[in-house]
Amino acid sequence: MKADEKNKPAAKRPKTGGRQKGTPNRTTATTKEVIATLLDQYSKSGSMADDFAALEPKERLIVAEKLMNYIMPKMQSQQIDLQAEDTRITIENRLRQLSGED
Repeated sequence: MKADEKNKPAAKRPKTGGRQKGTPNRTTATTKEVIATLLDQYSKSGSMADDFAALEPKERLIVAEKLMNYIMPKMQSQQIDLQAEDTRITIENRLRQLSGED
């Protein structure tokens, strides 16, 4: 067998087992639930607010920025093409247009 043949991807076969497309991963869902529960308990205990207040201002901003990533959607950059036609006109041509001579 040649070296090129070893690196070729296998032919696509129809999916016959495993999770169906779109089915949520149970491990991920369980992990998210555990983390949410722990953070909820930490927040309700008052320790979270105390720990946050004990941070240096710079560290507090870093933590706040990281937490914002989970509650605020990230904005996508927008690209606008502002190419305009050359609309320069001489005074004489404008006067002709206004007088109806054009």
